[in-house]
Amino acid sequence: MLDWIFEGIIDWVAGIASSIMDAISGLFLNALGTDMTAMEEYFPFVSAAFDVMQYMAWALLFLICVWQLFRVFGGPITDAENPWQLVVRSCLFGVLVGYAKPIFALVLEIARAPYTALLDVQLSGEDFTFAGLEEVISNGLVTIASTITVIAPLLLLILLISVGWNYFKLLLETVERYIVVGVLCYTSPLAFAMGGSKATSQIFASWCRMVGSQLLLLVLNVWFLRAFNSSVGQYIANGGALTSGQGSIFLWFFCALAFLKTAQRFDSYLASLGLNVAQTGSSMGMEMVMAARVLSGISGGAKSAGNVFKGGSAATGTGAAASGFASALSGKFKGNSYVRDAVVDGGQRMGMGGSVGFVGRAFGGMAARNGAVLTGDSIASVASRPENVSGSIAGDIADRSLANYMPQLGGYTLSDTQITGGHISTSATDAAGNASSVELFNAAQYEKPNVPHSVVTASDGSTWYQMASGEGSGAFYDAPTFTGSADEASAVASAFPGVDGGTMLRTVDDGLMEATSDSGSSLWYNSAYYDEPDAPHEVVTAANGVDWYAMQPPAEAPAFEAGEEAAAYNRAVFQDFMPGYAQPVTAVEGEGREDGHFAVRHADGSGTAFYDTAIYAPPRGDYQVYEDKRGQQWIAIHCTPGVEQRPVYQDGKPVYENGGVKTTRVETVKYGSTPGKYSSPKKRAKSEIKPPRKKRR
Repeated sequence: MLDWIFEGIIDWVAGIASSIMDAISGLFLNALGTDMTAMEEYFPFVSAAFDVMQYMAWALLFLICVWQLFRVFGGPITDAENPWQLVVRSCLFGVLVGYAKPIFALVLEIARAPYTALLDVQLSGEDFTFAGLEEVISNGLVTIASTITVIAPLLLLILLISVGWNYFKLLLETVERYIVVGVLCYTSPLAFAMGGSKATSQIFASWCRMVGSQLLLLVLNVWFLRAFNSSVGQYIANGGALTSGQGSIFLWFFCALAFLKTAQRFDSYLASLGLNVAQTGSSMGMEMVMAARVLSGISGGAKSAGNVFKGGSAATGTGAAASGFASALSGKFKGNSYVRDAVVDGGQRMGMGGSVGFVGRAFGGMAARNGAVLTGDSIASVASRPENVSGSIAGDIADRSLANYMPQLGGYTLSDTQITGGHISTSATDAAGNASSVELFNAAQYEKPNVPHSVVTASDGSTWYQMASGEGSGAFYDAPTFTGSADEASAVASAFPGVDGGTMLRTVDDGLMEATSDSGSSLWYNSAYYDEPDAPHEVVTAANGVDWYAMQPPAEAPAFEAGEEAAAYNRAVFQDFMPGYAQPVTAVEGEGREDGHFAVRHADGSGTAFYDTAIYAPPRGDYQVYEDKRGQQWIAIHCTPGVEQRPVYQDGKPVYENGGVKTTRVETVKYGSTPGKYSSPKKRAKSEIKPPRKKRR
């Protein structure tokens, strides 16, 4: 009894579906044509606004012409166009803008000939209705499955829905393609405006190719629709049989379905040939989802029919096929896609659309509210996309999920997280309670920042610039702690890939290390902690992308000996140390060598003072630079002999004579200027994070 009721319900649904398809078919076929009558009557605004399009095109053409003429003043460096050719081209295309609509009407008239010829081909078998198709399918299936009375109507419904749904989509695509042609027609003045200059002529050429491609596709719409109609009429007449004696319902069904799919995808086939065709139509495979949902809704209320698919070998095969389909379908989506869609504000959906997607997102929202965590792939589908289509993820689920995408944040408690296309912001608190504001910018979408930053890699392999501020921000820029041991060579090479072999590092303080190598010892300053110094230095980039200021190692003067008896020895040591200094030296004064300077005296009483360029800044006056035998440089400042009146002391007290302090004349030297020491790098002031500039597309 229940089987009989179930069969009647399916027949009733199939009859309604065939009637709806007949009605829709007639409505959509009436919209076909190569004239713009339907476009103008359904959308009267496009016709009324055509004059505005023309004026806008003339203004655009004028601006392009003026700009290209302005470039002429740049000469050969701007690769400007010939001004006379530019003016002539602009005038020509200005006329074309004025005659844009008649020109397009002429093009449509050319396309009308093949379009009308295809429509005029007469085939008697095309006089059919979907109701006739339903009857033939029903008779054939009953013959095939006469022993199983429930399977026949179920298969009938599946086949009818699949064919009808694909036919409906093809009809919809024909109207979409017609609308595209109409849009190209009523925006054609803007395309003509692009032809006035060689710099923009490629846009006009691409537009012309698109017009030709769309008109070809419009003509092929008739070919596909009439070919399918003739196929349906032929099938109704002979039940799918072939003259060879082969053929069946299922062979015809799969051929018809494949033909409809080919017609829907033909725009992509033309695009692969190099034609500029607008891609229209919805996603494929929705007829499978639609038919499955109809069957699941009906089978849920008919227990006896459901038993047919639950038992026997046929049921097992059906279940395996359904499982494989579900597996393949889910593989097309990112992990947690419905949870992700449920919490994304704006942007495009990842999961399935329609009511299935609605239900999925509803359950995804429930999961998100109950502690669900997004995978790295789900976050990547937002974070790695352009901002205008990415949407955003925020709230508790963003706080607890971000570490799956940014592994370096795994040890922090995150709050106020905002994830959007190319930009992520969050507040990170470490185990000690130090809070930091962290901003991350996608390297593919943003230029390299000109402020301190580190470079991190997300779980999807994308590169991000990371910047932090706040009391705990230093942890996002620090290098590993080193003790200066030679056993740490591999760790040093890993932390600083470009450093010279044999360099040993010792952590002195936050953001400060001492580096020791064959060239000497020097201090390295972390750019996140210190401003760039004025003293000579190199910039060493760590593996995490942070710049360190490696100060130039100070020069080391020889250890000169004191006393007049050591004068000859000191002269020989100096001459060996500074081989490029040719003036004879009588004495060496090395008292200041520990402070990076010393002096020599000459026979005429003059002298030269030497200052280490790693410690002292060049003076304003005259000076020379000499290089010692180790390749380190010294500032040399020459001085002239002079005489000073110095007070006379006895037992530590000044001696008075004639009412004043007794003085004596002492020979000395006078320097025109003295260099000053470089100051140590200053601590960087805490400042707000400055977002980098976006890359130009």
